[in-house]
Amino acid sequence: MKNKTTRPTRAPNRTCLISAMIGWLCSCAVAGTDDAPPLNVSITHQGKAIDEVFLVVAADEADEVESIYCPSKRSLSHNLVCADSGFRIERPARRFELTVKVPGYRHVSRIIDTADLASDEAEKTLEIALVELEPFEYEQHYCTGFELADGLERFERMAVVTQGEFGPAQAIKFYISDLATQPRVYFQNTVSYPLHYDFARRVLKLPLSLSQFEADTYYGEARPAMAGTLIRYPSLEAESKTKKDKIRAPVTLTFFPSDNLTPTQALQAYQLIEERTLFLSLSGGQDRLVYLPAGATQEEQAAGASGGFARRGALWMAHSGLFGNLSLQILNPGLAYGTLRRLSPDEIETTVLSFTDIVILTRLPNDLPIVGGTITEELQTPLAHVNIAARNRGTPNIALLDAGQRPEIAGLLGKLVRFEVKDGDYTLVESDIETAQAFWRDRRPDPVAPDFDLSNIGLLGFEELGFEDSIRVGVKAANLAELSQLLKEQAPRGFAVPFYYYDRFIRLASLSRPLCEEAQSDCVKEGRQAEICQSAFELCLIGGETSETLWDYVDRLLDDPRFISDSALREAALDSLRYAIGHSEVDPAFASQLDARVAEVFGDDKVRLRSSTNAEDLPDFSGAGLYDSVSAYAAGEMAASSRIRKVWASVWNFKAFEERSFWNVDQRSIRMGVAVNQAFTEEAANGVLITRNIADPYVAGMYVNVQKGELSVTNPEAGSTPEIFAIVPAPSSGIQLVHFAYSSLSADKPLLEHKEAESLYRAALLVEERFTRLYADNLRDPVFDLEFKFHGPERALFIKQVRPYHSGW
Repeated sequence: MKNKTTRPTRAPNRTCLISAMIGWLCSCAVAGTDDAPPLNVSITHQGKAIDEVFLVVAADEADEVESIYCPSKRSLSHNLVCADSGFRIERPARRFELTVKVPGYRHVSRIIDTADLASDEAEKTLEIALVELEPFEYEQHYCTGFELADGLERFERMAVVTQGEFGPAQAIKFYISDLATQPRVYFQNTVSYPLHYDFARRVLKLPLSLSQFEADTYYGEARPAMAGTLIRYPSLEAESKTKKDKIRAPVTLTFFPSDNLTPTQALQAYQLIEERTLFLSLSGGQDRLVYLPAGATQEEQAAGASGGFARRGALWMAHSGLFGNLSLQILNPGLAYGTLRRLSPDEIETTVLSFTDIVILTRLPNDLPIVGGTITEELQTPLAHVNIAARNRGTPNIALLDAGQRPEIAGLLGKLVRFEVKDGDYTLVESDIETAQAFWRDRRPDPVAPDFDLSNIGLLGFEELGFEDSIRVGVKAANLAELSQLLKEQAPRGFAVPFYYYDRFIRLASLSRPLCEEAQSDCVKEGRQAEICQSAFELCLIGGETSETLWDYVDRLLDDPRFISDSALREAALDSLRYAIGHSEVDPAFASQLDARVAEVFGDDKVRLRSSTNAEDLPDFSGAGLYDSVSAYAAGEMAASSRIRKVWASVWNFKAFEERSFWNVDQRSIRMGVAVNQAFTEEAANGVLITRNIADPYVAGMYVNVQKGELSVTNPEAGSTPEIFAIVPAPSSGIQLVHFAYSSLSADKPLLEHKEAESLYRAALLVEERFTRLYADNLRDPVFDLEFKFHGPERALFIKQVRPYHSGW
């Protein structure tokens, strides 16, 4: 059953009154000659004057416009003045465009020729009669407008809410029918009906097939209907292209990237929506409707029609305007308790941290150990290493400029705090040890023991392996094999070293007193305290005196109470273990076999030995960045048979060990395989692609971060920032790019040509299709993270890795 509201007499919109003094103001914009008589304009409804009115006036051939909100009588223009029954133009141009906006009435835009107006010698007069909007309808599945009093509350109830780096986003789909006659606007209950077609068919009972509905709604200038999405960003401050001003809590008007609507059609929709969202302001810098073009094509069109938007008092912005004024990014939700510390990347490298610490990072570090939560004083991208780690761990993560200098945060440094990121905001308050210990105890997940198969399958090429071989060679190597078979020359070629060889090595190699002494010396040389290195030496020497195997040494460490309870000793003991692995002899037969295989496949070219454990790239555990990969050759000091020990040793990296402990992963179950592929020595660009448009989850597409040369996207150096864009459908066919930010190394030019982005997109589609099938039994929501490179002077594309993407939300 439908409810219609009878609109009461309206009080002035105070938000609008505050901003009457702003606008696109120029005192000469509509001014005519000095002897032109003034023009009195009265705004009426059914013969009665209307006092509250927002007006925009633009001379017929001028770019500048003037605006005023009456009855405030505030205007930066001396040419527009509020009057008792409307307003007055002191020196009107001969022809100008007048736009009148009054809450509760249809907006009016009209070209005025003063030569046609009645006048006497003293002044001319003009009456603009307004038409009142029909009372808004409220039904279970839609409404036709939002009132001033309760409109925002109703909007929030009907909206689908998502979280992202811009904070919460509240989205409502809308459908506009009968464009050629009497347009009718429906705001869908998007929680119940997230799709336009389902709403039109099931609620409005339109007898249209899907193809006919799409033709009538998304294509052409003569279409009978339009449909799009309103997205409110309550925590965001964006920048309008129309006014070059900051807009707080904007509501963006968006359409599908494939919709080929013109700026004129977008402006028509803007007017119809603005008339019916009375909780939004008609002027000022807050709670404004803003048209957000879907892609590069639409942005270019909007820029060409920017004057038309300004003349109607309408705002538009580019996607870069969403990023331009960010001071707070809500990146990953979660709850943590810990001691609040403020550290630089250099201090991170020398400080032992754990999940009982919450860290304010002065800059984005290249590496981050396990911590309870993170606050960075530099903005991040969703693919920054800090955020990837937070997503994988389920820990809270935000970016907050100058966080450590804010009094409410600085006073908590060194104290035990409760840090929560939730509902697009964060809280940081002092806590107590009893509450924190209870949280840490309850947070520990159920034990996990990754599977492995120690069959000796030899050094099989990627062409001989498949997804099912991950249990023998690790997920990274198995996925590389699938990529190689799928993409051919656009993926690395190579082979895999199975778990068998790591397991055999660590069970045969043994400790000795000289090896333990060398490890102690290395421990001190790397900057650790002498007492800690001595304690680690004593743990090592127990096995060194009895020629204990490295595997038995691992087994003993895992049961040692001191190793378990003392983080600093644990870090030093693991360093000694890695030293022992890196300086123990590899079986000569295997060494010859590996070097010969490298020479067979790659000749004298450099190769990469890449970690491929059974505890990374999994559906529910990424393990990204935990293990080491190294460069090697077929012979010489950097022979693969020697260098592989560093990859094997990285099983026991402190950060990897702590990460696995955090997730309660059985340390004794970890096995290391190695993927061997060609090295890329001439990178023109590198980046990461996510097979979902995580920047705007309401628009289909893919999300890309890319950086020049070999500079890391996920671990940026020296304050560098990557290029950020989305790949979305184009209005006609193919794709277009939506740029959010350019690389700090190429501030005014994209790093990839359009044809390169198209090539990347096509390859990603193939990967997404193949791996969605492969992970069908393990992923509820198949989204993938691809690493890519454009290599050499010919800028050849290579997809070098694929893993499941963990959204965190």
